[in-house]
Amino acid sequence: MNKAPEKVKLSQLSADTLLSYEDAREAITVSELIDRFDRWKGIDFTWHVVTEMRWQPSAARMIERYIESEYDDMYEDWDDRANDCLKQEYIDRIQTVLDEAFKGEYATKYWVLDGPEVVIDGLPGYTSTSLAEGDQSTE
Repeated sequence: MNKAPEKVKLSQLSADTLLSYEDAREAITVSELIDRFDRWKGIDFTWHVVTEMRWQPSAARMIERYIESEYDDMYEDWDDRANDCLKQEYIDRIQTVLDEAFKGEYATKYWVLDGPEVVIDGLPGYTSTSLAEGDQSTE
């Protein structure tokens, strides 16, 4: 299995590669970073290649967790009886409501910093302290 490099130079990435940094509220492409690099000049973020993800609500999982959380306050085997009351059509109707409520990106889109660290190179006035001297992983 090939392991991704720990660091990669910005100049080695394709223009549409998604980048972000820890606690960011957005991800941007390499080309957007280059176009707007003045916004980040003087700030030493540790950029990473990221993967865009989408959270999807699950009515079945939500109901299961709700019944588990209520069980302590109820009687023995109440959870079995509660689950017996739930027909698939009820779960499907709840799922429809959840899908409608979460149909946009506001609470469902996020990024995972799972790629290599990005060393910013080739941008005038931007210095990156990320690449330690002698590190050969970006060559």
